[in-house]
Amino acid sequence: MTKTILTKKTGAGRRPRKNLAVIDSRVAILTSARGVFAQKGYDGTTMREVSSAAGVNNAMIYYHFKDKQELYRAVLLDSFSALESIWEKEIFRQDVPVREKIRVYVDELIRFHLANEDLRRIIFREFNVCSENCRWMADKLFSKTFKRLAALLQEGGRRGEIRPCDPAFAVPAIVGMVTHIFMVHPVAEHISGKQLIITPSRLGAFVTDLFFDGLGITKSDNSAEKRKL
Repeated sequence: MTKTILTKKTGAGRRPRKNLAVIDSRVAILTSARGVFAQKGYDGTTMREVSSAAGVNNAMIYYHFKDKQELYRAVLLDSFSALESIWEKEIFRQDVPVREKIRVYVDELIRFHLANEDLRRIIFREFNVCSENCRWMADKLFSKTFKRLAALLQEGGRRGEIRPCDPAFAVPAIVGMVTHIFMVHPVAEHISGKQLIITPSRLGAFVTDLFFDGLGITKSDNSAEKRKL
């Protein structure tokens, strides 16, 4: 007579508890490491500080990441996934003016900065020192966006929507306006004595209009003003 061995069944697709615990610990480590890196920078952060912030031991960190650099870059990859998803929006596949596409990108970039203060601090630190990690960020995280923005600007030039321009200047100008407004707005608020309301609709319109139209008054603008008078 064959002996039947009973096994404990789990629900379809249910992960073993041990695996869930491992996944949860990785998420906790990434979240905590992001905060510590933002506060102390890459060089100033120790794995022990990350483990303390995450509530795990050092062994658990090294279970997931072989060293601090791998942890740091995992934090960046995890954080930048939201920024990459901007390009999945339907408008970038539509036949609409390039200005509208740039405006959508700028709006979403502003939302990204508003939701990721820790990451913004990390980026500012890296841009300041331009280390090996910064070059890695350029290759792994920024190059695709740079090429896509450059392609949009070149498309706008071909369609006669904008003057032909060098993407090496134009792309940093678009991204830099948003990034540096976040960087210097505390100083601007102190000097001006008023609070700067940073929202995608308000700042996005300003950045897009400034890039495409500038602030100069053309001859036609002057003629229009004289007619009003």
